[in-house]
Parts: sequence; structure tokens; C-alpha cells
Amino acid sequence: MINAPILIISIPLLAAFLTHLTKYTKVKRGAELVAIFAWLASAFVLSTTARSVLAGQVIKYNLGGWPAPFGISLQVDGLSFFFAVLVMLVGLLILIYSLGIYLYARRFYSLLMIALSSILGIILTRDIFNLYVFFEMLAVASYVLITYKHKPRTIIASFKYLVMTEATWVFFLLSIAILYSLTGSLNMDVIAVQIPGIYQANPQIVYVVFSLMMISFGIKCGMFPLHTWIPEAHSQAPTPVSGLLSGLILKVGLYAMLRIFYLFFGATLLTHGVGNVIIFFGIVSLIFASAMALVQIEIKRMLAYSSISQIGFILIGVGLGTQLGLQGALFHIFNHALIKTGLFFCAGIIISQTGFWKIHQMKGVWQQMPGLTITFCLLSLAAIGIPPLNGFVSKLFVIQAVLLKHNYLIIFCLFLGILLTAACYFRVIQMFFSPEEFHHKHDFRPNPVGHFEHLTVYAFAFLCLLIGIFPALVINLIQPALKVLLP
Repeated sequence: MINAPILIISIPLLAAFLTHLTKYTKVKRGAELVAIFAWLASAFVLSTTARSVLAGQVIKYNLGGWPAPFGISLQVDGLSFFFAVLVMLVGLLILIYSLGIYLYARRFYSLLMIALSSILGIILTRDIFNLYVFFEMLAVASYVLITYKHKPRTIIASFKYLVMTEATWVFFLLSIAILYSLTGSLNMDVIAVQIPGIYQANPQIVYVVFSLMMISFGIKCGMFPLHTWIPEAHSQAPTPVSGLLSGLILKVGLYAMLRIFYLFFGATLLTHGVGNVIIFFGIVSLIFASAMALVQIEIKRMLAYSSISQIGFILIGVGLGTQLGLQGALFHIFNHALIKTGLFFCAGIIISQTGFWKIHQMKGVWQQMPGLTITFCLLSLAAIGIPPLNGFVSKLFVIQAVLLKHNYLIIFCLFLGILLTAACYFRVIQMFFSPEEFHHKHDFRPNPVGHFEHLTVYAFAFLCLLIGIFPALVINLIQPALKVLLP
């Protein structure tokens, strides 16, 4: 389907506006139905491209019929298809989870659809300025979603998120301006062709552009020391939004890094030691955030720091620049989106049922919620990397890639990060299975938890187990993406 790229983005974006019109109908839960059906329709359109993309073909769409580099181009290739499948899967589960929490909430579903369509736009665009536009749309929608409950701490967290996001684009717009002055184009493919020649004539300017983009995408994906917005935003946002932030928004920062770095600088800079810079920040993010997660008091802040640590694990694979390293990085991106979104959803249910945010207050939770406790444990083991769960496979790929480089310092750091992660999650599990009798918060009235929330967390746990046993399900999606990154 030649129009697939524009339809994938425009269907959920149209749904964002249609949700508001449901107030004029007599259909119960109209906004929720519009959001779900629009998302399924967008996923169906994406599925029509699967055979062609998995066979190595590229589906392009030029807006207004103007060919690149004169017009704006959208493209579905192996890399964008991989990320789009991940967004469709996690996005659907976020929508289903939200059904049990936000009833008749037209504003919430409208903002959520804007955020999800912006993510798809980031993934499919081939124009570097439109990449910025879609990121701005995502930032505004996310800002409002974080403040949805209008509590003082959420407002502070969202303001920090907005400030950091706008700082991101100061650096990114400066890099765009430099690239446009050097190449005369905003089309990614045109810029990529000219970068090697620019590097030969003036390598310093290429390093400047790389550094500016490294800062920009480092903030978006939560790389240390640019991670400061994550603990507040993830912990204070409504639970579905916490899942969106950790599961998808951090991942599009990684997508932009992969797309831009390997398209623009792959053959030019990554062979000149720049990959080691990415690895260094990956190691620091892994160790620092794992240690910080270990000392957190609140469960959602612990999960937020754990997200940063796993971003570090991914960055190590990205910085290696080898096929096995990138395979592990992409696999871990997919796995982490499932694992961490599921963990945030489990934590959200526990908080809504107990009124407690702090880990030490959750002693004996298994007595009240045995099924949910088992699910949290399963997802925690996946996050640590215990077989036969999916986290084991992706971490194994990254470790094997480092072993082939014979860099035992990185190996030590990887295992240290895994041990810290294990200590972090086992601390929570120990509290859950404490023999002490569980007591609810005094004068707290638990919020009702419906089937949708439980269905979603069980689905995440099932997917983690399924992919761990049958990793080829994801590897088959990764292979076309690798051909894009390493042609």
C-alpha cells in the first residue's frame, strides 16, 4: 500500500480530534472506542507493509507528490517497521489498561492519541526538521498527560520535563541549522550522502554536529548525566503515562540516535572512536542508575532509575557498532518496552489498592494480591535477565558482542549492572513476600481495579515468557533493521 506511511500516522491523529466529538453522541465510552478502533486500523495498515519490508523493500510516500529532496518524505523500512511494530503493540496495551481507569475521559484519550501518532511520525519521517516537529508534538502532549491529575508534584515534574525537552531542541535546532548551511537540504538521505565529503574537508564541524545531537538524543533517551527529568516524570505521572514514558518515549530517543548516527555518521565517525564515547556513557548510565535504583524509597522512582540503567545497557550495544551488538541493543529495546511498561502497570495497581507508594510499606502484599505479585516477580526476573525470559536473550547478545571485542572491563561493568539490578528487584520482592500481615493505609478507600488492568499486566508477562522461549519472533523483525543500520 503506497499510502501506508501517511495513513499509519494520520489515522490515530484524526482519532485524537474525533474523541472530542463523541460528547455529541449517545454511544457509551465513545472516546475509548474511537481510540481503540483507530489504533487497530493504523496497526492493520502497518501490517499491509510487512511482507514487502521483511523482504528488504522500502515503502516511500512523498507528501503532495513532491519528491525528495524538495518535499517531505515518509518511509517504512526495516528499522522503522521494527519500531512501529513495538509502538503498535505497547500502545495497544496502554490503551487497554487505560480503559479501566479513565472512563469517559475524552481529553485523556485525545492527548494519548496525539502522543502515539507523534511517536509514529518520528519513526517514519525522512525529513530532519519534521523529526523536530513530531518531537515537539510529543513533548506538548506528554507534558499535559503528566499533569493530568493536577497535583503539585505532577506539575513540578511536568515542568522539569518541559524545560529539559526545550533545552534538547536548542541543541538539535542548532545542529539542523549547521547541516542545512552545509548541505542545503533537510532530507536525511541527501545529508547522509554529503557527510563523508564534509568530514574530509572539515572534520571539526562534523564532530560539533555529532556532539549537539548526542546531547539532544541523550536527554530524550535518559542517558546519564542528562537523565534528571526521568525520576520525577515517571514517578509522578498517572500510571498509563508512566508506561508510555518508559516503554515508548525513551525508545524513540534511542530510535532517533540509531537512525541519525548510523545514517549520517556510521561509516565516518563510529570507526574513529566515537563508538567508545557512546559505550562510556552507556556504562556510566548502567552503573549509576542501578545504584540509585537500589536506594530509592518509592517504587515508581525505583522503576524510573531502573529504566535509565537499561538504557545504558542498550547504549553499550549501540556503541559497539557490530551486528551482534546492534542485534542485542534492538532486542533489548523491544524487551525493555514490554518489561518496564508491565512493571509500572503492576506498581500502579498496587498503589491504587493499598494507598502506599513506598517500598517498605508494601510488606505482605502477596497476601492480598497473589496473582499480581507473581506477575511482578516474573517481570522483575525478566528485567534482571533470568532464563527463560526475554531479558536473558537480549542481554546475552550484548555480552557476547563485548566478549568478541575482548574488552573485559566492559564485561565486568555489565555484570556489575546486572547484579545491582538483581539486588534492586529482590529487595522489592522480599517486601512483597514478607510474612508480616499486610495492612491497608489508614482511612484509605481502594480504587476499583477492573479486568482491563489485570488483563494487561498478564499480557505483558506472557509476552516476556513467550519471547524468551521463542526469541526468533523478535529476531525475524530485527534482521531487516540491521540491514538498514549496517548495509
